[in-house]
This record gives sequence, structure tokens and C-alpha cells, in this order.
Amino acid sequence: MAKKHCPNCGGALDIHPTDAIITCSYCGTSFTPDGTKMKEHFALQVNYSESDALDTLKAYLVKVPGVANDLAQQISLKEISMTYYPYWVYTVQGDVSYRGIDKKASFRGQSGGRYSSIHWEWVAESGHQEQTRQIRLYAGPKVRGEIVNYPIATRSRRYFNFEEAKQHTANVLFSKVSEEAAKQQAIGTTKNIIYSRINRETERVEEAKENFVVTDHAYIHVPIYHIQFTVGGGKTYEAALDASNGRVIYTEIPRTTGFKLKALGSAAFWFILTIIGAAVAFLSYQGIHLISGLDLFYPAIGLTTISGILGILTLYYVTRGVTAERAR
Repeated sequence: MAKKHCPNCGGALDIHPTDAIITCSYCGTSFTPDGTKMKEHFALQVNYSESDALDTLKAYLVKVPGVANDLAQQISLKEISMTYYPYWVYTVQGDVSYRGIDKKASFRGQSGGRYSSIHWEWVAESGHQEQTRQIRLYAGPKVRGEIVNYPIATRSRRYFNFEEAKQHTANVLFSKVSEEAAKQQAIGTTKNIIYSRINRETERVEEAKENFVVTDHAYIHVPIYHIQFTVGGGKTYEAALDASNGRVIYTEIPRTTGFKLKALGSAAFWFILTIIGAAVAFLSYQGIHLISGLDLFYPAIGLTTISGILGILTLYYVTRGVTAERAR
């Protein structure tokens, strides 16, 4: 750790060498390690109190299959805290004109509605692709993937007010990603999106004219509640909830033992059908017909495939211990 003084109030701050954007814990000013103040520093407003957050989490959990009917009454709050997580948001306009080559097929030797051969040849291909994308980039220290990939809202942003963070005894995290690095990453992401479309239209790009422009960008802190709760005084579960809009970012699911056993039984049933289907398909392939004169090979392959997929999905569903609300 090293000492750095805020360029606005002069407060002494402990910073890590990897901190790219520092937020003063005295006055709330954000600045780079060389002392340059951030102009476009925003935060999402806290619209949910701690009790609101817990009630919202309960309302969400009671809709999850496999939890107790009286789950809302069994949940007890163990601990709740708030952290402001840093994100970069860039709007990038991308424009690519390209020339390349693509493979085209021509069919030859038509007879009886069929072609005897397929001939492939290279042909010139050209086109134009443009996209405008808003790229959201998590910028803080290492955290759970749900927070890194969280599609934060941006419409309700307002200039960052450190007094509000103090009122909620919130921890404000520093950015590990500089403004320039975030910009290049946003441009790179937009470029990848455009070229993925181009690659679906042509086999190889030989020449391209690119133009990428950043039309808007902001540094945004998002207030997120971290909640620990118990069910009936037993195991502790964790959840995270956006304090600005009440969205459940993730939560561990306290499913009942009865539900887990039923789901495992269902998965076992599908896997048994998978084994039966595979056995019938094998026998049919060997010329052994369980029903005289009836070839069951393809129906058995279908049974094996479908029941196997259903078994895997059921097993995944029962073992998945974390869920999240869908984006609005």
C-alpha cells in the first residue's frame, strides 16, 4: 500500500499500486494516480432500504421451484452490507467496409432430381457493417462472476455523492482499469461483434476500412447489497441485490430435501430410459429385432438422445444452487 493525497481536499489515502481510479473517502472526489480529477463520475441512486432489500429477496425466493411454501416466514437476516462497485460504460459506434472472398457451391450432373457432384469455387465478396453498442465493463477487484457480468442500468445515473455512501456505511471500491484501457476494451468488444457478423458472410477478409468512435462514456458506481440469511436458523445462504432497482443479482437457493430427492429420482428415471434406448439401438444395429419385422434402431436413437438430455437438464437443475433474476 502507498499514501496518496486527494487533489481536492488533501486527505491522505491508502492506495494499492494497481488502483487506476481512486475515490477519496473524505470528499468523494475520484482521480487518477497522477492527480487528474474525473469529470464523468456517476452513481446509481439507492432506492431500496435494507428492509426493502430483504422483503424483495423473500418475494423472489418464494417463486423459485423447490423451496418451502412458508419460506418467507422461515428466513432470518444474519448480515447485510452495501458496496459500491465501479463500472465503465462506453457507447461505441463502429463502421467497417470490407472486401474478401467466400466459398460458393455449384451443383452438377442433375439426374432424377439429384446432383452427382458439388463444385466449390472462390468468389469475391464485399460489404458494409455498422453497429452502435453500449459496452459495460466491470472495473473493480476480483469478485463473483455474477457481479462482473451484471448488466447495470445507466438511465438513473447521477453525479456521485459520497455523503450518500457514508449514510449507508457503504464500502466504495476503486477501479483497477484506467479510462484509456476501458476505452480500448470497449472498442475491441464492438470490433469483435462487427467482425463476427462479417465472418458469417465471407470466408476470409482481405481488406477492411474501419472507423470506431466513442460517443459517450462514464464511470459509474453501483450500490449493491450483500445479504446473508438463514432458513429456520440453520444453514447460512448468500445473496446480492441491486440497491437502485431491487434486482436480485444472485442468490443461493434453500431448496427442500424432499424436492431434491424427487428431482434426483426423476433424473435417474431419464437415465434408465437412456440406457434402455441405447441397448435397443445396439441390438437393432446387430440385426436383432425385439419386435418381429420392426426395425427400432432410429426410434431407439431418438429415445436415447431425448431421455439423456432430459436427465442431464434435470440433474443440472437440482444441483444448481444459485439463481438470478432475469434482466428487465
